[in-house]
Amino acid sequence: MTTWVGRYAIVGGQVQEHGPWLVDRQRQREEETLRLLVLTEPSDTRSADFCKEVAEAIAALFARESLSITGGLLRALRLAHGNLADWNRRSLREHRVSLGVTCVAIRDGEAVIAQVGPGIAYLAGPHEIRRLATAGTPAANPLGSDEAVEPMFTATPLAGYEILLLSSAAEPIIGQQAIEEALVVGPERALAELFRRTRGVTDMTAVLVADLDIDETQDAEPLDYAVEGRAQTGPAGISSADGVRVASSMTSRPDVDSGPPIERPRPQRTAGSRLPSLRRPRTVGRAGRGSAPGIPWRLASLVTGIAAVIALLAWAVLPRLLNEDRAAELDRALSAATQQVSAADSAAGPSERRQALQQALIEVEKARSISAQDPRVAALEKSARDRLDLLDAITNVDQLTTVLTFAGTITAPVNPEQLVVGGRAVWLMESGRGRVFRIDPQNQNSAIEVYRAGESYSRTTARDPVAIAWDGAKNRLLILDAGRSLFSVGDDANARPVAVVLRGAADLKSTVSMTVYLSNLYILDSAGGEVWRYLPASDGFDSERTGTLGGAEIAQASELAVDGDVFLLDGARLRHFRQGRELAPLLQGIDKPPQGPIALGEDLLRGILYVADRGNRRVIAGDRELAFQRQYRHADFGDLRGVGISSDGSRVYVLTGDRISWFQPRPPAAGPGGSSTPVPTGTSAAATPSPSASPTPTPTPTR
Repeated sequence: MTTWVGRYAIVGGQVQEHGPWLVDRQRQREEETLRLLVLTEPSDTRSADFCKEVAEAIAALFARESLSITGGLLRALRLAHGNLADWNRRSLREHRVSLGVTCVAIRDGEAVIAQVGPGIAYLAGPHEIRRLATAGTPAANPLGSDEAVEPMFTATPLAGYEILLLSSAAEPIIGQQAIEEALVVGPERALAELFRRTRGVTDMTAVLVADLDIDETQDAEPLDYAVEGRAQTGPAGISSADGVRVASSMTSRPDVDSGPPIERPRPQRTAGSRLPSLRRPRTVGRAGRGSAPGIPWRLASLVTGIAAVIALLAWAVLPRLLNEDRAAELDRALSAATQQVSAADSAAGPSERRQALQQALIEVEKARSISAQDPRVAALEKSARDRLDLLDAITNVDQLTTVLTFAGTITAPVNPEQLVVGGRAVWLMESGRGRVFRIDPQNQNSAIEVYRAGESYSRTTARDPVAIAWDGAKNRLLILDAGRSLFSVGDDANARPVAVVLRGAADLKSTVSMTVYLSNLYILDSAGGEVWRYLPASDGFDSERTGTLGGAEIAQASELAVDGDVFLLDGARLRHFRQGRELAPLLQGIDKPPQGPIALGEDLLRGILYVADRGNRRVIAGDRELAFQRQYRHADFGDLRGVGISSDGSRVYVLTGDRISWFQPRPPAAGPGGSSTPVPTGTSAAATPSPSASPTPTPTPTR
């Protein structure tokens, strides 16, 4: 997975690539990459000059933490808030500072968004676009305010999702709908479309995070750089609880101006910036001897005594108050986590359950940052993770049977493209030499070549095959080549291809995939925005084609399945059409959307769809109506090329770069609402489901 970050800023009406309100850091350790983006937003004009310094400080504090991502972000934001709040208490009202902060931490294809105060974010996924804002939540309090800050956390996978961080000044000008329309066009064009709409905004920053394998115009600086380099050049700093000192320009100053103010020289801001400078009043000189009467010694003694009493009371009372406050905060976090687990248990669907459990884990991380040793923290985490394991439904395939190994059996080069199961054979299409093979699954390492590009069949010169499909009604394999010629091969080791009629094939804009259902031939024409249906006529399909979708937007669709309804594999989505109308996407509730899905197959008897998810090295099973059911994993699934299902559904055939194998799928178990009940992580595909299995009970937080 590749994380791409695009950005632009408008400062004082001037366009810049990297504005003064964004910090972008990255840390590479062995095989792990951690990236942190911090976008700040001033609550008022007088706070604008501190945005960059606060963002640098948050990045530095986060880099020092050894907690989880959520815990590290929470601690860094609270430490920065504590410093700003202390600064404000010692400052005149006109010099007080408050900021909104939006952070995104990215690791292993997962992103955690933390928001405090003003600032908005958009999360664009396969099914919806969510607007993330703190208004009306406890997270609305900005850094530096009098109230405690409670960051709002959102966790999301990056595969199939885009994250947009946006200065809130842009939204009132162009509107939420315009922002969502910019995101709909896809991550490659979203920023350009957004920039076109925000040219009239005077000051703003937009940052887009997506899973794209393209080069960035500006690399992120090392995450540790904020601690070891730049951040230590300031005159003062934010101190963390463990003694780490992170620089910023916020120095203490008196509340009372006893002399003429002196304006500190400040570094030049970026050209075109209209952000204001702050005047910092300081006392110039001090009164000489005799210029003011001395303080009577009795008054001085009285003041000293009062101060000592106050210090003694603070020493005796303050720790207890702080401990009580931390205990109350711990209970609030544990209670919130418990409520989220309960919400997951009563949620209507798997997507809602997963969202509630992820929020529960965020609350658990908050509790861990307060008291990592509290046994309730570990118990709640186990309770939530057990439920997530059930939702993840990971089934490890213990027995993977090899049908054919290409090396030593098929003449190289072999570039496997598609697998079809039909009749008594497994059929392989490969593009290395443009061939199709018939493979007997009962006779290991037996492959018979039945088609080759360049050969002549029925006086028609065959070209490279582009798609194959099994026609069960006539017990034959159909082969469509690059010249739009259609051939059929019977289920016989000695059968030769025969050219059959496909009317109007030259008029198709593309032939991406094809399948046969109830003798009808269906061809996916993604460039033409249609799935065409041909009725059988004689031995071929000499009939007028009819569209089944009515001209849908399917330009990226790559695979097709039909069982009366039409299913399309379109990027990370498995789309579902019925009588020309698109229904809700399938695989609802899956932990990670497919990444680089390569093939689609269906168990027609049970209505289970299988997706070969090459990027995540798994085979996904989902109900044809809506829900994700199970994901099968094996060490040999690293180079998936295709998937095929036997007619009785008892075998799932898997095509990889060097072989064909099969495994026995688990039968779906009826769960609430008729959906399948997922299997806990680590179970085997050959194991028997345990009807009594249940998640760990949820502990109740008590004092």
